[in-house]
Amino acid sequence: MRSVVWFRNDLRVTDNPALYNACLSSNEVIGVFLITEEQWIEHDDAKCKVSLILRAVESLKKSLEKINIPLAVIDAGDFKRTETELLSFCQKNEIASLYFNCEYQINELKRDRQIYKNFKEKNIGVFNYHDQVIHAPGSLKTKARGDFSVYSPFKRKWFEELSEDQLKIFEIPKKQEELKLDSINLSAYQAKYASDIDDLWPVSEDHAQQMVESFLKTRGDAYKDDRNFPAIDGCSKISPYLNIGVVSSKWCLVKAREHNNNQLEEGSRGIVHWVSEILWREFYRHIMYNFPRVSMNKAFQAYTEKLKWSENQEHLGSWMNSRTGIPIVDAGIQEMKQTGWMHNRLRMIVAMFLSKNLLIDWRTGEKFFMQHLIDGDLASNNGGWQWSASTGTDAAPYFRIMNPETQSLKFDTQGEYIKKWLPQLKDCPVNEIHMPSNPEQYGYVKPIVDLKESRQAAIDAFGNLKKS
Repeated sequence: MRSVVWFRNDLRVTDNPALYNACLSSNEVIGVFLITEEQWIEHDDAKCKVSLILRAVESLKKSLEKINIPLAVIDAGDFKRTETELLSFCQKNEIASLYFNCEYQINELKRDRQIYKNFKEKNIGVFNYHDQVIHAPGSLKTKARGDFSVYSPFKRKWFEELSEDQLKIFEIPKKQEELKLDSINLSAYQAKYASDIDDLWPVSEDHAQQMVESFLKTRGDAYKDDRNFPAIDGCSKISPYLNIGVVSSKWCLVKAREHNNNQLEEGSRGIVHWVSEILWREFYRHIMYNFPRVSMNKAFQAYTEKLKWSENQEHLGSWMNSRTGIPIVDAGIQEMKQTGWMHNRLRMIVAMFLSKNLLIDWRTGEKFFMQHLIDGDLASNNGGWQWSASTGTDAAPYFRIMNPETQSLKFDTQGEYIKKWLPQLKDCPVNEIHMPSNPEQYGYVKPIVDLKESRQAAIDAFGNLKKS
């Protein structure tokens, strides 16, 4: 019996439930990856992220070759052609069953349900699995049998319901008989999307696994203390690889437990906190599944849709081009533009400055981040932006607004991060670096808004909306 594994955001052979189960029940397994350029554009995927995906597919192809599983790469364009291309391939190659791991965005769910129905009618079996989460979305319920919208009780329930079986790692399948298959060459696509930051992000399963192991061994214990200081190399930076499934979150949790005396909830403060960050990723996937409107460009808190956002294009341009006159904000944007990644503390500072101090619609910032982040992920990016803008689930109260200058003083005391990403301020004294009194002498700009006044304007805007 011949089966197909449709690879999506699961570009690995270790701990891949769809691949593992296909190999259990079939003696001939074929891998398929669909190139969907129009979908990437529609989803605002950054060029560097697409490059990472294509390089990961190339790496996956080599890993599969070791167990004699060919990987066919098919150009499918967009969502509309996905089913047609996949069905045509399955019929041409006499495929009995299709295996894949679930995706939770609303369009992806609709597509997969349609494929499930139509393939069944054509006598092709369809089997799907959860690999991005430990608990299937919709399976964790509050005492009132509702869906969680606050992280802390979700996390408690996540641990309560956790069984040992859920942390079982699926091994790499055994080698099958050799099978030859034609596939398009990826080199033209790789050349088209090649990014000047590719060298910063090498990609393979081995590389991602070594990153996790190295982080847990050398920096895991200090993570809770170091994670807020952007000048310290205190983060794992595994998010780009988790996002496209080069490594699974389950594998990360198992490794965290190994480095923490077989514990996930207690023990090393740093590792326990890192585990909590992985659970935030899962929480936002549950949110996206249980409340589909967040995949549809809508606020989780419906009342905030009536907020009158600023349309000041000059302010938006200054924010996008690191010219706000608030050094920590501008440094964050520069880090993202130059590396494809931004420190999490900075993501909050930068997002809150746009959505609160500039009162510009969070969706504008969400899109801009997606267009530049190598780890751009709809669930986490949307969750983070809506948290900062006080429009989302478990969000920061609208009156609690981070002061970027205070944040800078606290988490970049010596201005090391600022000087790294804003070299024009390298000669600015430390006592001035967080808000230079004469920025022009360094070729920098004055603040585009007064922090105190703009904060009050945001509080008034939200407050009036609440009253109405």
